[in-house]
Amino acid sequence: MNWALFIARRYLQTKKRSALVSRITSIAVGGVFVGTMTLVIVLSVINGFETELRQRIVGFNTHVLVFARTPEAWASVDTALTRIEAERDVVATAPFVRSEALAAYEVIPGRRTKLRGVVVKGVDLARENAVSSVIDSIRPTIDSFDTSGFEDEVPRLGAVLGLDLALDLGIGLGEEISLVTAPGTVRGSAVEPETHVCRVLGFFNSGMYEFDSRFVYIDIQDAERMFDFETGLRGVSVMVDDMYRAEAFDERLQDILSTRDYGTNNWIQLNQNLFSYMKIEKILMFLMLTLIILVAAFNLVGMLTMVIMEKRREIGILRSMGASGRGVMSVFMLEGTAIGVFGTLGGLATGLVACLVLDRIRIDLPGDVYFIKTLPVLVQWPDLVLIGLSSVVICFLATVYPSWEASRLAPVEAIRDL
Repeated sequence: MNWALFIARRYLQTKKRSALVSRITSIAVGGVFVGTMTLVIVLSVINGFETELRQRIVGFNTHVLVFARTPEAWASVDTALTRIEAERDVVATAPFVRSEALAAYEVIPGRRTKLRGVVVKGVDLARENAVSSVIDSIRPTIDSFDTSGFEDEVPRLGAVLGLDLALDLGIGLGEEISLVTAPGTVRGSAVEPETHVCRVLGFFNSGMYEFDSRFVYIDIQDAERMFDFETGLRGVSVMVDDMYRAEAFDERLQDILSTRDYGTNNWIQLNQNLFSYMKIEKILMFLMLTLIILVAAFNLVGMLTMVIMEKRREIGILRSMGASGRGVMSVFMLEGTAIGVFGTLGGLATGLVACLVLDRIRIDLPGDVYFIKTLPVLVQWPDLVLIGLSSVVICFLATVYPSWEASRLAPVEAIRDL
């Protein structure tokens, strides 16, 4: 065994050490431990947020959107769909009509009405289910927007509300909700907005408050009658086999379709600012929390300095026996690095356990503040490697100066002083 490694191990195991040095050693190990554990937990939570948001945004809006610029383009959308579906990357397509409206629910008929601004989306249930995860979350399960089972004297439209919107309005299954839209009906010199009464057939829960509190789904044919081309966006949702190639496929679509008749967009461009912000936030959090390990590294410097003062006589004896300055330096560098490694490994293990516990208990979050309703946790191994290496490297660098000072002690002076 290398003699420097043997002595460094003996110094770590010895109990003949001043209380102050032992206390500082514990503080140094604890600082590295806490810093590493905190980094693991925080970065895992940020990873969880980013992954969860990405999955739910893509699950709600699909990968690529194609929208018609003119009524003529929408009239020939079947031809465009045939060209899109012929591409090898395309998994499924679904047409949609989307616009804004005012939802009105009479909490107390004739006396109290709740109003909310909503986004109305007209879809074909069967085709939308192939490009979006929303349809699978509808409860109770429905296969159409048909309301004939209610035996209304005046036929009603069928509607599915986001769960948070329904809770906000206080509306129940089978009740009526009015959608007030433009364009309106001309009555004399005034224009009155159109009012469409709908039966609530179910509720969807995408898991994102932003969507669940604003969207209302109806049949696409009803939506086409409800909104003209000026007030309603008409388009096609496209799912591709690799969501991360959506931007490249979007560019190909612009060559396939006439840009005069159709516009395109994709989930990456639509949410670019959000995910760029989260990436920057992750980097900043890593840098800020690394300061905890840096503070622990200063404690490590102080601990090694006190150990060197305590071991001056032993250092002098080693030098007089022929030990080189580099050998003496390696003793204390090994000792300090070992302390950093112990703290790092303990922090990584504890951080992983904490992440496992957080993932199991699923802490509730206010959806209107954090977009999603539970605290997501996702551990990524590259992050663990980066955290572990950063911590060990910082601790290793912290040992250089005090170890170098120890290597410069003259043997005679070290023995004579003590």
